[in-house]
Amino acid sequence: MRPGTEAEVVGKPAPAFFAAALAHLGASAAGTLMVGDDVENDVLAAQRQGLTGALVKTGKYLPRALENASGTPDHVLGSFADVPALLDRLA
Repeated sequence: MRPGTEAEVVGKPAPAFFAAALAHLGASAAGTLMVGDDVENDVLAAQRQGLTGALVKTGKYLPRALENASGTPDHVLGSFADVPALLDRLA
């Protein structure tokens, strides 16, 4: 790092994280599904950037986090194994 420059750490839920991921994939936000187990930092953060958000009830998912969330996921799935069926429905 050069003197006088400031480091920027980018990760979820920062908008720059989602923009960088979409740019790397060459994907549009409207055509992208974000699947995560954290309602705020994964799913709702992605939705705020125009992605479709799916919450999986595995990993660090907690029912009270969903109840107290600042928004509503586009989809709530029992597990990641339910993603293929969701993709079929969305196609």
